[in-house]
Amino acid sequence: MKCAISIFRMRRQGGKMSNIKIYVSCHKECFVPKHSMIYPIQVGATNAAKRFDNMLHDDEGINISDKNKKYCELTGQYWAWKNDDADYYGFFHYRRYLSFSDKEFKENPFRDAVMNYLTEDVIDKLNLSEKNLQREIPKYDIITTRPVILKELGKNVKSNYNQYVTTPYQYKEDMDLMLDIIKEKYPEYYDTAEFYLKKSKIGYYCNMFIMKKEIFMHYSEWLFTILGEHEKRRDYEDYNVDAYRISGYLGERLFGIYYLYWKNKGVYECRELQRTLFLNTDKIENVKPAFEEKNVGIALAANDYFVPYMATTLYSLLQHISKENNYDILIFTHDISIDNRKIIKNMGINMENVSIRFIDPSYLFEGYNIYLFGHFGSIETYYRMILPELLPDYHKLLYVDSDMIILDDLAKLYNEDVEGYLLAATRDADTSGLYNGFDPKRKEYSDEVLKLKEPHQYFQAGIINFNLDEFRKTFDVEEMLKFASKEKWLLQDQDVLNKLCEGRVKYVDMSWNVLVDYGHFRMNQIIRLAPQWLYFQYMEARKQPKIIHYAGPEKPWNCPEMDFGTEFWEYAKRTPYNETMLFRMALKLQIDGIHGTRKHGIVAGGIQCIKDHGLIYTIKYFPERMKRERR
Repeated sequence: MKCAISIFRMRRQGGKMSNIKIYVSCHKECFVPKHSMIYPIQVGATNAAKRFDNMLHDDEGINISDKNKKYCELTGQYWAWKNDDADYYGFFHYRRYLSFSDKEFKENPFRDAVMNYLTEDVIDKLNLSEKNLQREIPKYDIITTRPVILKELGKNVKSNYNQYVTTPYQYKEDMDLMLDIIKEKYPEYYDTAEFYLKKSKIGYYCNMFIMKKEIFMHYSEWLFTILGEHEKRRDYEDYNVDAYRISGYLGERLFGIYYLYWKNKGVYECRELQRTLFLNTDKIENVKPAFEEKNVGIALAANDYFVPYMATTLYSLLQHISKENNYDILIFTHDISIDNRKIIKNMGINMENVSIRFIDPSYLFEGYNIYLFGHFGSIETYYRMILPELLPDYHKLLYVDSDMIILDDLAKLYNEDVEGYLLAATRDADTSGLYNGFDPKRKEYSDEVLKLKEPHQYFQAGIINFNLDEFRKTFDVEEMLKFASKEKWLLQDQDVLNKLCEGRVKYVDMSWNVLVDYGHFRMNQIIRLAPQWLYFQYMEARKQPKIIHYAGPEKPWNCPEMDFGTEFWEYAKRTPYNETMLFRMALKLQIDGIHGTRKHGIVAGGIQCIKDHGLIYTIKYFPERMKRERR
């Protein structure tokens, strides 16, 4: 069959802009950048439980939307072929975009440049600006992904044919039938098909490309003719859910055949680009206050492992709320599981004046190399720094560390007047004592790195009343994160905030952030060296703390006999995570007493003991058993 496509390549003339449409196939609600050339399209819309707003739908006009379970994203391509008009047709996935950037991004074996989040900033990062696309796309007839090197997918992947027929739920008979149909209907492509599938060492996957109109129209006619004929000759009804996606699977291989055929002809200008894979494409919503009146905004941060301890902080907070206020609790995280989110939300489910929501801010940290170390060495500690940008509709907000017990109504602290200040916090008697003689290196660091004008005005960042409006006037997130990245800050975000906010801090009573003693020396050997006025403030605050802060390496969930440990467990035992914390503590006590390679055996033994005898028995008798075994 002779190709009816003219190889004459029309170029822009007289400065005329090309009509470029890049369709992003979506089967779930997701973030899609605002862009005049990018068109999200809901695929499988006809059978979808929900019709997505603000996008195209593949069940309008002439369509095969009802075949989406077989054709996958190709139902969107079919719709564009039959219903839309453009000079260039492009196809991305909601999780995968082509990159026009000159910068090379690190790839996985499938040749995806893996990125955490799809955001508006990605447009610049991938050089997908409208100006650049108008300049670059008309230079080419076909643009697609760089090919996968088959041997990188595994030592047993010898060819595209082999890769297909050895993949679970993909059958040799389907591939052979596809080759037969090509030989019968498009014999000029058969040699290329045989070579590409059985001899080529590369593969073009994912059904992603940008094509000139004439080529796209011909390719679509060719593709859907072959797939339609395959449907007629092969019964898919008994295929399982994965195998039933057969037309989508075959479509990927057919694109590779078609592209290689025309690339080898040399009549079209072709370009192959790096492909990106986004791990998270959820919509980033503009978070608004949960209540219209008397909204007390409170932020916490935790990862999934830290949830039991954060839940204890939250439980203590909820025990001291007042009826006259509304408590808008925002939990910042990048990985708290769905199950844990349900448990946490249920803690406030019967409280009409309490809202609990989860927000993932980690996309804002893309591209920043922030130094993390020690017992607070997780990115969550920096989340408090991005609150001004993340919450544009909030005027102020309380940030609360997740290793605290709350013993008073936080609305009292929230209502503290911070007009003219960046934030309100308590002075840090511990850091003052370290500076004032206990640790000469700390004094050197403070003088030469932090360079604070008044070192004894250093504040403790565990509880902060942020004036978000004032922060937004003074800094932007990019500025703060760049500053955070430029040094190995000893106390990480706390040092950064102290440096940036110096001279614009309102100090509140230290009872709002009472640091626990630890190792039996913090109070008597460190804080005692602080200026006498600060030392006495601390000692007075200890008498009736409003917040107990378990700051430092010693934690009550590992060492219940520590300072204020009883207060922690009074609340912890009433949370849904009491047994989880007891279990972790029991195992840690054993592990800490055993050295070398025996640690793994201790963990396994402890778990088995719990299974056999229960948690209480394990806590009571397992330590003694391990001591006997050591002897």
